Amino acid sequence: CPVPTFPGFTLTGYSCSSSSALQLKEELLGRWECTRHMESCYHQGLLAPNPGGRGFRSSHREPIECRDVLVQNALFTGDLEAVQKHFTESTAVNLIIESKGDELRWTSRKLGLWSLTYEQELTTPLHITAGRGYSECLRHLLLRGAAVDFAPGGKTALHEACAAARTECVRLLLSFGAEPEAVSEAGYRPLHLCKSPDSLQCAKLLLQHGASVNSRTEEEEDTALHVVARHGLEEHVQLFLRHGAWLEARNEEEQTPLNTACAQSHPPKELDRCSPSRALSPAPPAAASARHQQAKS
Repeated sequence: CPVPTFPGFTLTGYSCSSSSALQLKEELLGRWECTRHMESCYHQGLLAPNPGGRGFRSSHREPIECRDVLVQNALFTGDLEAVQKHFTESTAVNLIIESKGDELRWTSRKLGLWSLTYEQELTTPLHITAGRGYSECLRHLLLRGAAVDFAPGGKTALHEACAAARTECVRLLLSFGAEPEAVSEAGYRPLHLCKSPDSLQCAKLLLQHGASVNSRTEEEEDTALHVVARHGLEEHVQLFLRHGAWLEARNEEEQTPLNTACAQSHPPKELDRCSPSRALSPAPPAAASARHQQAKS
């Protein structure tokens, strides 16, 4: 039987010995039609150039949804060669991919039956590569014009990179014009998501690119200082204090960062070497005087 072929797709190791020829042909046809559709939408202006000169923005039309398993596998595994193959200069790069989230929720099925299923999330190639630290794949997508602040799932790729402490990806996104003060659907800025020990460099990059150290979360009204004090991150605390973080800022529960730090329980071994409350506490008069004298000399 003849080998099924479509423009732009080649097949190696094909055998007609099984009855899967029709299924394979349909799969190739689906991939070919998906690619043709993306190219058509790209050239028709579905994704228009950003007037600011960086990246692309979505037009008023519906975004493109990608269900191609091969494209998704390339992104989730960080296969640079495959990513370069699928995302060329002539194909759309601002795709929407529906992925399985980390949280379970109750959903209603037929006949009134309820079941626990993973919540579906909308993501993009940029979010996937930034959150997993695939910096070379991320660079390729950015150079192909990916919209750096595109947030179909309620958060930007910069949020993803900061939450996962992907320093090089944070650096790349900021260099391509990512908004350091972007607010997620949940009310967080990227700096609020720098709450792991490995995220210190991410926080430094955000501050260097104009992130406000005193911006608050929308619901809890926490500053970044509240967040890192709660997580026992002394180096983060010191960094934020050097950048003018407010010691007396109060959140929705009327807690200062010091209150927040003291309210947390830390393992005994960490209390001596990593105490955010020590960094947040005002210096005793004698110590302050000694530092003053040392500064004068």
